[in-house]
Amino acid sequence: MNFSRRQFLGTTVAPSLLTSLGFMPSLGHAETPDASKIIRIVIPFAPGGSNDIVGRALAQALGVRMNRSFVVENKPGAGGTLGTEWVARSKPDGTNLLLISSTFTMNPAIMKLNYEPMTSFQPIAMLGMGPSVLAVFSGAPWNNLNELVEASKQKPKDIVFGSAGVASFQHFAIELFMQKSGARFNIAHYKGGIPALMDLAAGHIQVSLGSLIQMQSFLKAGKIKLLAVAGSKRVDLIPNVPTMQELGYDLEALNWWGLMAPAGTHSPWVDQLHQDVNAVLASPEMKQRLVNEGAETTPMSRQSFSKIMSDELNRWTQVARSTGIRAE
Repeated sequence: MNFSRRQFLGTTVAPSLLTSLGFMPSLGHAETPDASKIIRIVIPFAPGGSNDIVGRALAQALGVRMNRSFVVENKPGAGGTLGTEWVARSKPDGTNLLLISSTFTMNPAIMKLNYEPMTSFQPIAMLGMGPSVLAVFSGAPWNNLNELVEASKQKPKDIVFGSAGVASFQHFAIELFMQKSGARFNIAHYKGGIPALMDLAAGHIQVSLGSLIQMQSFLKAGKIKLLAVAGSKRVDLIPNVPTMQELGYDLEALNWWGLMAPAGTHSPWVDQLHQDVNAVLASPEMKQRLVNEGAETTPMSRQSFSKIMSDELNRWTQVARSTGIRAE
């Protein structure tokens, strides 16, 4: 069963949707917050991006499975740190959860935070992963990545790359790509990935990079064309687009999403959420939902999720040091 984005953009997720998604309510939850309380999933970015899409899809399915009301609340600002700090400081009563993505492990590399990524939160579950893709304006003269790289070398800074903001996922990824390829772009920082993509689709900038989830509507409208996948394997949804590694560039920039709770949240509730999230991720409906957006559900243990975050923290810290990325 497939769902439109409009269906997933509703704010409150009512448990009355049980049969429409094909999930059965789970029973016997131990140590849950009072049943009358709404569970809030905070998304520390503006609506419309990949974090928002994945978060709302999860909230709807969890609301159905757990027979509770979930509400998605966007708290954007400061590269995702404002909403993240809000959850870190919230009462650990199980009612406030945080949707995180790759930027969660990038921010500590370039700014002083009022929370500790690995100790201010408890990992609940990894949700999914999807490679980023490099796109150009549909009217651009380059038809493959090598042509783009060579053009940027011939006229350094003449080709404008749109990022979602200073120290955003796109900023980190393109700095790493320029380091490895020798390409030279003039980076224009926007307040979010969607504004950058809108300018790309309009031809105001020439290049951008981001999750396929964000690119989908622009791609289907013929406003952009994809030159490469920044992952280790091709994506079934776009089988003719080669990977950067195939083209000779040793680069992998995966976007991923996970669910966290404030440190101190009651362990049985965290464990129950972990089980229910993984059950949702194993469902054909949720698998197809992410496949339709060019990503894959990635259920795993809480320990494995924690290790990925630790590894990513170390990786992006090294990238920040080698490229000189700093927060404004």
